[in-house]
Amino acid sequence: MTSDRGANTPETTGSGQDLATLSARFVALLIDWIACLVFTYLTVGQITPDPFGVNVTVSLLFLLYYTLCMTFGQQSLGMMLMRIACVSAATGRRLGLWRAFVRSLLLSLLLPALTALVHPYHRGLHDLAAGSVMLKAGPSR
Repeated sequence: MTSDRGANTPETTGSGQDLATLSARFVALLIDWIACLVFTYLTVGQITPDPFGVNVTVSLLFLLYYTLCMTFGQQSLGMMLMRIACVSAATGRRLGLWRAFVRSLLLSLLLPALTALVHPYHRGLHDLAAGSVMLKAGPSR
């Protein structure tokens, strides 16, 4: 993991990559959630006020979507648009299925994500439990 300025600190790997900002992380999450809402609306039909019908479908779709994105890559659609990536804090590579699932499950609960506001490196409980870190990604080529 690296610091805000890419310096080598006790918690870094010394790779020199900058951490993703909280605003970029929030916007990426919002984009992904809206994409899941739109996909659910297009496949299930109109969204009803039923609190357990479509809402559960959207939550499960989000969990599956994020888990697959972090298992087979380092970015979701929202992360690509915001030019950030989620990687293993230890290796800088993809998370793998189990850690991606843990991160996605905790992120979908939202409360663990709010803990990123008080962590010095903006790592929420979902990042700490999965051993992940959010970094700025280079421009697409």
